[in-house]
Amino acid sequence: MASNWPNDADSVLRGLFPNLVSASASGRSATNMWNALRQGAYDWAQQTLHITNVTPPNEAVIQAKAAELIGHVTIMDMNRYVAKAGEFLRARANLQAQGLDQQIMGTSTFTPPWASTADNPAVPTRYRVRVLRSITVRGFTHIQRNEWASYEISSPLTTMGDILDQANAMFSQADYNSRADINEILDYSIEVI
Repeated sequence: MASNWPNDADSVLRGLFPNLVSASASGRSATNMWNALRQGAYDWAQQTLHITNVTPPNEAVIQAKAAELIGHVTIMDMNRYVAKAGEFLRARANLQAQGLDQQIMGTSTFTPPWASTADNPAVPTRYRVRVLRSITVRGFTHIQRNEWASYEISSPLTTMGDILDQANAMFSQADYNSRADINEILDYSIEVI
């Protein structure tokens, strides 16, 4: 079956969901959310066109591609995804409000509409943890930076402390992190895959 992207509003909104979550954190007014969607589409168009075009695209070409990307998104589509962004923020807040040694509750995990293992009796529910860390990379100089990483959780959901220990172990085992040290964990969330 051929893809209907970018004519499929769900595909576009799923791709720009981080922009909607970020905007939701500062207020879910219609203006704020639509501006976040337009900015996300513009950023995507600019990056993509700079990679795929032989010559650098001009402003009009970037604006046209961004408009094409979100041209099929309706108010109803936006309302659904703004509500989902709110659900994500509530789940993340619930997760971070509980102690690292407390059992992870269902209200602390986000189930996106694109999750393929949620409510599927044929497969067990799987989860992904997303972690923002402050790290130091050692080289000729030491560079401190913040970096996001995602890991599929391979054990049952127990406590956030256990999940973060598992994520940090995977971070340390990766060859590309052999010169990196974790300073602290700044943010985290869990979602159903």
